[in-house]
Amino acid sequence: MDVVYATYTAQVVTPDGGRHTVHGGQHWAAGDPVVAAAPDGLFSPDARYGVSYSVPPAELAEPPVEQATAAPGERRSTRRGAGA
Repeated sequence: MDVVYATYTAQVVTPDGGRHTVHGGQHWAAGDPVVAAAPDGLFSPDARYGVSYSVPPAELAEPPVEQATAAPGERRSTRRGAGA
């Protein structure tokens, strides 16, 4: 049986009018009607969404965000390609 994991908590309404609360971290059968009716992004096959922890393990930490603009007083050099 294939299993998917809820990435966040949400309510899902199935075509038969059923209303189901899905809690982040729950695992569901991939073929369940609730999974089929869920919005994109609610379920993932990535098992890290089903892991419980008190302190996030290093492999689950988000990668650092790259700063897109220069900080005040910071100078950045740019390089342009040969045809620019």
